[in-house]
Amino acid sequence: MFLILVSPAVAAKPRAWKSVPINNDGSGGTPLVSAKITGWKQYLNLNFRGVSSTNGINYELIFNGNDNEQGIFGSVKSSEGNTTRSLFLGTCSHGACTAYRNINNLRLTVTFKLKNSQETVKRYKVRY
Repeated sequence: MFLILVSPAVAAKPRAWKSVPINNDGSGGTPLVSAKITGWKQYLNLNFRGVSSTNGINYELIFNGNDNEQGIFGSVKSSEGNTTRSLFLGTCSHGACTAYRNINNLRLTVTFKLKNSQETVKRYKVRY
């Protein structure tokens, strides 16, 4: 005699295709950053606000893609004011671009160079 236990099937939750807010609770002239995954999840758009109140901002995005650790880094000059950076989650060569597959574990580090010569480092995990 055999006893078979069957659990009911559970469907996976559908993906939410919306903005991923990350900011450092800045207000007024305080610098802040927000991020949004866009374009069939091939781009991470970073919006920088309060840039003119700094001496510049550096950013670094580290993530896993194509079964390897990948990275993107850059900077924003204070003279640029409020600006956006669109980071392609892939690679380009000779005008042909290919998005990475199996992207996960997105970690964003933003360094604000303040006018008083101090630096503020903020680290975020971005939901993909």
